[in-house]
Amino acid sequence: MKKIFGLVIIIFSILVFPIESLAVDYSIDNSRIDAYLQPDGNVMVTEKHTYQFEGEFNGITRTLIPKKNTKIIDVTAEEKGSKLDIEQEDNLYKIHRKGENETITIEIFYTIENGVEVFSDVAQFYWPFFDESNESDYGNMNIFVHPPEKTGNVIAYGKDAAANSADTQRDGRVHFSMGQVDSGANGDIRVAYDASLFPNAPIAKDQAMKQDILADKENLEKEQAAFEHRQDLLSGMAPFVIGVFVFYLLALLIYAVKQRRAVQLEVEQQYISAHFVPDLMMSLPATLSFMKSGLFDANVLTASLLDLVRKGYVKKEKEDTFSIIHMQTDYQHENILLDWLFYKIGNDGTFHLKDLKDYTDEESNHETYWKDFEAWRQAVKEEVKTHRLIDKQTKLRTIIGLSSIIVIPFAILFGVHELFLSMFLAILLFGALLIFAALFRFKTVKGAILYKQWKEFQEKYPAMNDKDWQDLHNDDQKRAFIYSIGLNDKQLDKKNEQIKEVLPQNDRYNADILSFLLIASLVQNQFEDSHTVSAATTSSGGSPGGGAGVGGGGGGSGAF
Repeated sequence: MKKIFGLVIIIFSILVFPIESLAVDYSIDNSRIDAYLQPDGNVMVTEKHTYQFEGEFNGITRTLIPKKNTKIIDVTAEEKGSKLDIEQEDNLYKIHRKGENETITIEIFYTIENGVEVFSDVAQFYWPFFDESNESDYGNMNIFVHPPEKTGNVIAYGKDAAANSADTQRDGRVHFSMGQVDSGANGDIRVAYDASLFPNAPIAKDQAMKQDILADKENLEKEQAAFEHRQDLLSGMAPFVIGVFVFYLLALLIYAVKQRRAVQLEVEQQYISAHFVPDLMMSLPATLSFMKSGLFDANVLTASLLDLVRKGYVKKEKEDTFSIIHMQTDYQHENILLDWLFYKIGNDGTFHLKDLKDYTDEESNHETYWKDFEAWRQAVKEEVKTHRLIDKQTKLRTIIGLSSIIVIPFAILFGVHELFLSMFLAILLFGALLIFAALFRFKTVKGAILYKQWKEFQEKYPAMNDKDWQDLHNDDQKRAFIYSIGLNDKQLDKKNEQIKEVLPQNDRYNADILSFLLIASLVQNQFEDSHTVSAATTSSGGSPGGGAGVGGGGGGSGAF
């Protein structure tokens, strides 16, 4: 249950506090763009952007992607009348202006050649000043389109972020008041005037276009009305949908808590504390696998070899040499380990620690090494499964996993219709249900008793005094050593070192234990050296400007 709650919190944190990807900390508080349409079809543009910086910065960026058959020329920038240096990289313009913890306003000037498309009846300025490649939020975006002269015959509308923002003035100017524009948003604007206002502009197409523009506007308005209708319906549904799944998740959590509590009560009735080292319900490798939640590493491998020595299947010939006594083992994984170490890596039933190094030094053996290790690991896991220490609740988890999929269409619909809070909650619920389905399981009474006994040992062992240690049977001492080595716990390792220091060297009984500890140290070092894997990392990058606006145009703003 703790794992489930922990992962839910992690997902929530990632969604609420996304990783910051920008190198410079800034915000664009105000943006004003004035597009002055010229009689020759060119468009003189003035942009004014107010940036608020926290920390050091080197300047701002502006990506200007022209539409097909147009061109961006004469790009300059100023601050309070003083010109600023500009560095161009394709469609990206880096405007240099160093500073620290400042609010600055930069003006950008440029001309769009052939920005106005002239037809037989109307001329249009159909332009995307930003598109989905834009990396920054605009805190308050206003775009003004100025005709060559005053006129009263105007068609104007916007799409996406510019929808329902057009306001036509008496003199023919059009103000697109967009307000907050989020990064990654498109926002095409379209303004059409009488073609006679552009006598010096080239004709784009000698055909009437006014009715097509009006029809497009009407269709857009119908689509917007339908969108708003669906948005209202979904907005009303959202609390009920979210509420149902919240109650569903709460019911599952309550069920999980009750199941866990029922097991705890049963354990309290049946539990008998071990004298010191618990009796083995299953083999030591399987016990370590259970206590380490299935983690297999060089420590568990070392402990498994030492357990073969303890049980008399293997004997130590020399300091670094072992040989098989017999292979009539209690468990399949023990037989697999003997065959692997003493015949595949070793030779004819004898295993030298140097054999392991020689074997893994050959790169051609790496794949075989890991295949054999995996075969042994799976055999240990199979032993654990036979004891039914975990109730996996497979059917219930499958039902929960499948039912969580129902949330996905709602999350998509909420997102498409800009109900972002509802979308976020739906995604969070989907993630929580999916995690619950993946991780929900609990220890059976047998598993809980086993876990509790060995946890008690882990707490008692570091505090054990010398006399109590001497009173233990030799086999109990070895099992304590093997378990602590396999668990790889710092406190238990420290206790092992303390015991080595206080044991009398000339005592025959203690010499056996000291020899055992020496074997453990040598084997552990060799397994750790051989039991390594390599990892690879990848990285990716990007380039500014997507041109996702109308006609392949677009742009965005940033800083560096």
